[in-house]
Amino acid sequence: MSESQGSVLIVTKSGGGPASKLGDKIASWLNARGVDSIILEHPYPPSRIDVSSFREKCMLVLVLGGDGTFISTAGVLIDWEIPVLGINHGRVGFLAEVVPEEWETALERFFSNELDISRRTAFEYEVQRGNDVVARGIAINDLVISRGAVARIISLDIGQKGQWIKNLRADGMIISTPTGSTAYNVSAGGPLVSPEFSVMCVTPVCPFLNGIRPMVLPAEDPLTVDIADSSGDVYLTEDGRVPCPLDKGDRVIIKKHKTELMLARINSNTFFYKLRSKGFLSE
Repeated sequence: MSESQGSVLIVTKSGGGPASKLGDKIASWLNARGVDSIILEHPYPPSRIDVSSFREKCMLVLVLGGDGTFISTAGVLIDWEIPVLGINHGRVGFLAEVVPEEWETALERFFSNELDISRRTAFEYEVQRGNDVVARGIAINDLVISRGAVARIISLDIGQKGQWIKNLRADGMIISTPTGSTAYNVSAGGPLVSPEFSVMCVTPVCPFLNGIRPMVLPAEDPLTVDIADSSGDVYLTEDGRVPCPLDKGDRVIIKKHKTELMLARINSNTFFYKLRSKGFLSE
């Protein structure tokens, strides 16, 4: 290896512990092979990590944490268009799928160009209030429009390519990426979708007197969600982060993000294998 090949950014979960110790061990391993590395500890949620100054020459990002740390980090650097490899120090490990004991194997495969790269659709969104844009961001897993603490139903209008579903009354709505289909989406009765598809999963949460079912829509066309009516608080939540309050008349526009997340894996495991290994399927 040589320094000219670039550097590796190592992001460890907040709180130190085993992830921090493993980060130091990986940095020493890389240094012995002539590869520069930078270690950053992810701040406690909901804060985002600031990695903007480390973009130059970065060829790989290692995330040592759970899926939450992985999603938060990936959302910040998706436009770097470099592989992001998760080494699991959490509970589920659906995205941070490499076990800590396999970190050396994973890095050896990266430097031998043998890591599998799974390209994942992400969403960008903006919240329009009159003529103003009051919020925008990127979602790796999902966007959730939900009611507040008071159990009041929300009325939503949903549109795509000039077609509308009006007056959908529900506790909320999940708009999930294929990657996020195994999260809140499936818990609410939504579909499991192969993560490399380019689609949106639209799943109502407890719809009231509606015949609507969860839908899978093309991600290439923007989706519009209007807050038609609510007698209580309404919020938009991006990837489980701090909710953004919405008002009656607000419009949320969701689009496929211009770049895809490059999720690195040791093996190109089939979708069915992962569903079985994580307890989503039983035989």
